[in-house]
Amino acid sequence: MEFASLLIFSFFVLIVWSQISSKKKAKERSTNMDEMLNQLRNEVLSISGSSIPGKEVKKIIGMVRGVSDTQASRKEEFELAEKEALYKMLMEAKSLGANAVIDIKLNTGTYERQGSKWQVSQAVYNGTAVEV
Repeated sequence: MEFASLLIFSFFVLIVWSQISSKKKAKERSTNMDEMLNQLRNEVLSISGSSIPGKEVKKIIGMVRGVSDTQASRKEEFELAEKEALYKMLMEAKSLGANAVIDIKLNTGTYERQGSKWQVSQAVYNGTAVEV
């Protein structure tokens, strides 16, 4: 009986430690993503509207999309997923020669994680790459 109690307690400690470790890693990834995203935003303007105040669209390049790698089931993970998707979209625009993205929209999809009953979300950003 004592062994079973010790085993259950050890399992509980392992779960708590895993959650703390996961949150810490997500925070570190989020901080790194913030730095990369801020640097990229200096090169590629981004706006949810169809025009950029004080700028004229010279060329429409086309639709761009960014899909997160993170499968989010918690708030911290979803914030990271949003940043990943935005970063990927802006990188795609930059690789196509755009210096701005207009009409940006965030979409989310929720689905069941393969092999489990857990619901997770994924972030997807869409926009129009342009040259201003």
